[in-house]
Amino acid sequence: MHARSYLALCCTLALCGTAMASEGSRLLRQPDISANQLVFVYGGDLWIANRDGSAPRQLTSHPAAEFAPKFSPDGNWIAFSAAYDNNTDVYVMPATGGAAKRLTWHPGADTVNGWSPDGSKVLFASNREVANSRSNQLYQVAVSGGYEQKLMPAVAFEGELSADGKKLAYRPNNLAYSGSSGWRLHRGGSTPPIWILDLEQQQLEKIPQPNANNLNPFWLNNEVYFLSDRDNQAVNLFRYRNQQVEQLTTLRDWDIRSAAGFDNQVVYEAGGYLYQLDLTSGQSQQLVVQLNTQSEQRRPQWKDASKTLTSARLSATGQRILVSARGDIFTVPAKEGSTRNLTQSAGVREFDAHWSPDGSKVAYISDQGNQHQLVISNQDGSSQATTIALGSSGYYNLLSWSPDANVLIYQDSNLNLYAYDLKRKREAKLDTSLRRQNFSVSFSPDSRYLAYTTVGENYFSQIKIYDFTLQRSQQLTDGLSHATSPVFSQDYLYFAASVNTGPAQVGLDLSTRERPVRSALYAAVLAANGKSPLLPRSDEESPKKAAAKTDTDDKAAVVKPVQLDFNGIQDRIVGLPVAERNYRRLEVASDGALFYLELPQSGASNEPPGSDNRNSASLYRFDFTERKAALVQQGLNDYELSSDGKKLLLVSLPNRLQLADAVAKPEPKALDLSQVRSFIDPAVEWQQIFDDAWRMQRDYFYDPALHGINWQGIYDKYQPMLAHVQRREDLNDVLVEMIAELQVGHNRIGGGDIYQAASTGVGLLGADFAIDNNRYRIQTVYQGDRWSPFLRAPLATPGASAKAGDYLLAINGVELTAAQNIYQLLDNTAGKQVRLTLADDVRGRNKRDITVEPVTDESQLRLWHWVENNRKRVEEKTQGQVAYVYLPNTADGGFYFFNRMFFAQTEKPALIIDERKNGGGQAANYITEILARPFLAGWKDRAGAGFTTPGAGIYGPKTMLIDQDAGSGGDFLPWAFKRLGLGKTIGTRTWGGLIGISANPAMIDGGFHVVPYFRFYTPDGEWRVENEGVAPDIEVELDPIAVNRGIDVQLERAIEHTLQQLKANPPQDHRQAPAMPTKLGL
Repeated sequence: MHARSYLALCCTLALCGTAMASEGSRLLRQPDISANQLVFVYGGDLWIANRDGSAPRQLTSHPAAEFAPKFSPDGNWIAFSAAYDNNTDVYVMPATGGAAKRLTWHPGADTVNGWSPDGSKVLFASNREVANSRSNQLYQVAVSGGYEQKLMPAVAFEGELSADGKKLAYRPNNLAYSGSSGWRLHRGGSTPPIWILDLEQQQLEKIPQPNANNLNPFWLNNEVYFLSDRDNQAVNLFRYRNQQVEQLTTLRDWDIRSAAGFDNQVVYEAGGYLYQLDLTSGQSQQLVVQLNTQSEQRRPQWKDASKTLTSARLSATGQRILVSARGDIFTVPAKEGSTRNLTQSAGVREFDAHWSPDGSKVAYISDQGNQHQLVISNQDGSSQATTIALGSSGYYNLLSWSPDANVLIYQDSNLNLYAYDLKRKREAKLDTSLRRQNFSVSFSPDSRYLAYTTVGENYFSQIKIYDFTLQRSQQLTDGLSHATSPVFSQDYLYFAASVNTGPAQVGLDLSTRERPVRSALYAAVLAANGKSPLLPRSDEESPKKAAAKTDTDDKAAVVKPVQLDFNGIQDRIVGLPVAERNYRRLEVASDGALFYLELPQSGASNEPPGSDNRNSASLYRFDFTERKAALVQQGLNDYELSSDGKKLLLVSLPNRLQLADAVAKPEPKALDLSQVRSFIDPAVEWQQIFDDAWRMQRDYFYDPALHGINWQGIYDKYQPMLAHVQRREDLNDVLVEMIAELQVGHNRIGGGDIYQAASTGVGLLGADFAIDNNRYRIQTVYQGDRWSPFLRAPLATPGASAKAGDYLLAINGVELTAAQNIYQLLDNTAGKQVRLTLADDVRGRNKRDITVEPVTDESQLRLWHWVENNRKRVEEKTQGQVAYVYLPNTADGGFYFFNRMFFAQTEKPALIIDERKNGGGQAANYITEILARPFLAGWKDRAGAGFTTPGAGIYGPKTMLIDQDAGSGGDFLPWAFKRLGLGKTIGTRTWGGLIGISANPAMIDGGFHVVPYFRFYTPDGEWRVENEGVAPDIEVELDPIAVNRGIDVQLERAIEHTLQQLKANPPQDHRQAPAMPTKLGL
């Protein structure tokens, strides 16, 4: 038989073996095999079985996740990673079972990759010492314990050593499809290769790579096996032999998620099942593993629902509070009584609950039947609820209930605003906004009018009034201001409006990071003969009038009609005497006072650790009698006013509610939410989450056709896996696979009600160590950024510092030697005072004690060290002619770094801007606009240096460094840089993800799910960059051999290129003024 025919038969048999999988437990993950045994992960626990899958038994049962199991070469031990104490570390345990031994303590995530060939060490990947969290390095730790040794400085995400330990097969780049990110067949810049590095000779062999994802390398019989989607169908198994790549499986419907081998067998997982491939026959067969178990996470139990509170509203008089939490609707007493769960609906999500104006009923949205519907029930849950079907697709939010209780207002995810007439049982679409922004609505007291906001072509929010009698809308504001938060009183419509916000309406615009939003407060006088609320006042005597007769019966008072005259109303808008700030959420109290929130202005400043900007709003009250505003309460996220205007509900996230009177100086009292509890059947809730995630993609994905995929077919493919889900993390795993079918970036899902233990707080000293003469010697002390007040460097504090070359002999009096792991002695020390014993040498010369406070995270120290070294390298190599600016992202951090580094170096004629590993955020047009702006004018002072317009700029050559880990906003920045012709880009192709997120709601249990709902296109009308990336003008790969020698070849090439450009095109010195005029009048 020809080799090609034999290979084809192997592929066919492998495919058939997968297609026939139909029995046994599913969601079996990360298998490994030894001579006689199989180990794998199920439900976050380790299981072991015979090689054929028979006689499975559970090895671990901790509620934290155990994963990445690897047999030792002799098969007697299993190394694995576990997230005990909220810290992912390396452990080993006997293959026969028993107690696990902990080998690492560092707070960085340590993921087991394998063993040294002699079985004395465990190989693992960690980001503990990298300058950027988008990188990993490989380490080894001895099974006997001690300090972890870095295998090499070069970046490596996963790898395995050859049988002689001389070579490393590894993946040098990150995966776009990993963790919470679902992105099958990614073809952007971060399609990782597999490289083989000779560790002794420092020679590199690259496995031939098309533009595809390659991962999970391992050695068998001195050959490298790996997974790849290079056939453009699915992730399959390949072999690299004699410098040729052979495909060993041809799966189509499922990706191979992981694989491992022993002798002549390969075990792999696909579609949740395990398979074994015999390399001699080329046949794959399923390893039928039948597990009969139920995890603690799957057990039905009571849960604290207040942790997932999504809305809270006051009853008519504030006697009870209506709470939406964990998919149920509760009413909570203000003081006396019991909390009531009105819905108690397992597997159904109810939310956005509103009281009727008289407090007798509640309305809310429900997803019963897998589609949203409106539900109305008695407030005590005493009768059968009324349901009103909404659209066949789309997500809905309930906004308001009319004062006469006849009309409900709601919106959908397609930017439509609706009114439902409860008497006529009829829905009417009132308006459609042009842009995605929640409608802000307010009924007039007589229920005839609805004020609401909608966003126009100019991005400005406008206020419109819908007349339910005439059934038509009219625009109140003129379109020249950004008008928000309308609220009716009997005679006025109050609102906030800004005329200076400009691009602040476009959240993707990075220039909005520190652009203040200054709104004023206004009152529109409704009636043509109405009076300003701020008319001049004068004390006058007036004749006494006869007392009006009062109605003493129990009939409700007649509602006074609101007089609203549109003619000339824009001329009857009166500004209130309140300083312009960022205002939202206006409400009118029963005494006529106006309540409103003031939000902080946007900014990218350093804040103290633990700051929660979600609760940064302040509540104010404007008193029309005193005609001034006063602070009511700070530290809020939102507030509510009862429909009678007499009670306030103050809301602080995540779940703090306070009740107060709506007066000038209230005395808030915290509400007891301890009884806001739901009985959760996890299996039922997980089905709801699965359905919800599937619907969110259907209803929010930017392309209504979902790229032509059969989305119902995808549901049918993945839904059967739910029967095998043992924990919330398993569900996330299934959901990531499902959404990955859409093959786009930014499509992520994760979190939720997962197990998370309290951290013990391992402390870090901000230093690198090496073992020398059985002692820990300090190699590097990270100084941090002296201009950042909250970036602490524990060993660089004046009066209690250490230096490179010092020896650390003891911690808190406990002797430290190479036999111990330093981080074990630093466990439970973060933020606490720790006594370190230092000396100049191992013999203890100049022994001394210093007291320091270890930190929980030193990544920013390492990042700033790397940035400063790069800046100094550029400074030195260019003799001060070229500035260096690093951008970690295009959000707060990137904005801060750019302003910090760029403007301080504008005396230099050229620039290298480094956006490698840029995490994205916003569209960085702020940066490109500054880089692109031309020199317009110079100004000569009599004394000293002149100055310029623009005030600061670099007008010479500019070079941008890019790489495969720069994505999202890190894709847009180099694209715009190239589009504007600002200079050359150097490095490797970027990630390739220009698609936007964050419109859809969170999951019922607080889990996140971000659905891409908008996508980038070019001025030429082309879909670009997404799943493509931005290619460099000059391609330079980061050579691992050079990295191991301490050389950044990309930075060196950027320096070389920029100096060449500077020499060829020297910019004009704009600081040099012309000669002084010699004639009068010049």
